[in-house]
Amino acid sequence: MTNQQNRTLGAFEKTFWLLDQIDSKDFALAAEIEGRETVEAWQQALVKLQQRHPNLFAKVVLDQFSRPVLEHVNGITIPLRVLNVDDNYRWEEEAEKELATRFNTAEAPLLRAVLIQKPAITVLILASSHIVADGTSLTYLFRDLLNALAGKELQAMKPQLSNDESLGLPEDIIITDASHIASLANDFKAVTPKVSSIRVVPAITQRLIEKAREEGTTVHGAICAAVLTAVRTKRKEWSDKKIELISPICARGPLKLDDNYGLNITTHPVFFEGEQAYDFWEIARLAKAGLAGTDTEEHVKNYINFFRDLTFNSPDLQQMIDILKNAFNHEIMVTNLGKLKYGTDFGKLKLNAVYGPIVRSGKGMEQTVGALSSNGALCLTNTSDNPIEGLLEAIVETLAEACKADQYIAV
Repeated sequence: MTNQQNRTLGAFEKTFWLLDQIDSKDFALAAEIEGRETVEAWQQALVKLQQRHPNLFAKVVLDQFSRPVLEHVNGITIPLRVLNVDDNYRWEEEAEKELATRFNTAEAPLLRAVLIQKPAITVLILASSHIVADGTSLTYLFRDLLNALAGKELQAMKPQLSNDESLGLPEDIIITDASHIASLANDFKAVTPKVSSIRVVPAITQRLIEKAREEGTTVHGAICAAVLTAVRTKRKEWSDKKIELISPICARGPLKLDDNYGLNITTHPVFFEGEQAYDFWEIARLAKAGLAGTDTEEHVKNYINFFRDLTFNSPDLQQMIDILKNAFNHEIMVTNLGKLKYGTDFGKLKLNAVYGPIVRSGKGMEQTVGALSSNGALCLTNTSDNPIEGLLEAIVETLAEACKADQYIAV
């Protein structure tokens, strides 16, 4: 193979690797597909998928200089778990199991698949380590898998550079004294995250798009406002506190990157306090304004340099981990992948909807809302160790009211 991935981790990849020493940094997406294929056909498609994406052969290990690196492994396949169930089975239960099952990042591959076969519908869950991938990556894996099932050839991609390398920044420092490595702890706590989902019909989704544009904001801004309004109403201890809302931002555009399975995001906080005095669309505009400039190369470079200062300038990995233990104290994350960037017809199979990202993003009380639009419908998920009951329904009700819709339909 000419597309083997062997390199040091970039600064943000290394940050996720360090965070994974504290708590699981795995995530998932789920695709609802109209139609069925044989298990053998899915297995063959996964083999072709793996040949296309170099990171699907990679594990993370320490090199001779005590740096975490991506290392290619031959002769491995993507694990596939298969269930045959009735129409009423909740796929969210399998997503919960996947998030509760940690990846051993020193073993490849860092991706698992779950095939849930209903009488006429297939749900495919892809679970990944966040060290090597982001949510957009998994949407491209769905596309490539369905293309393979439809008989299309998948061209092998070149190994992707780290974001640091893409920006012309040097790799991690060489560490000559590895004595501190033994102090790294592997005492992982068990997690039992809960996952819920909801789908908003196209008519309401389209009205949301139009209304957000009329109000001088974005759909993401409106979703943030709806989440903020709903959590303040439903969790009383958050009704008047200062709230930190995190948004992941795709870095593929600013860095002119391809569709590789890789980690290509930044994250950005917006703080809200006293916004209850404003109307819904003013809050949505505040959410949009708080993310101004985050879709630029300059922002990505500043972001990467922050984590380079944190993770590249010390030989003591345990010290870096201890610093990171105090990070990520947000109450809300809204991780919005926007609109699916490809068609949804794949021969005898049709991609009906994609849900996610499904991810634990903090220390346990936070609510992580994933958003993605496909076939004109907005799909939302909530993932939390301590979920707010009825949160997604409240979000959709808030959006419908803000759009002056007479009714909404969500399934």
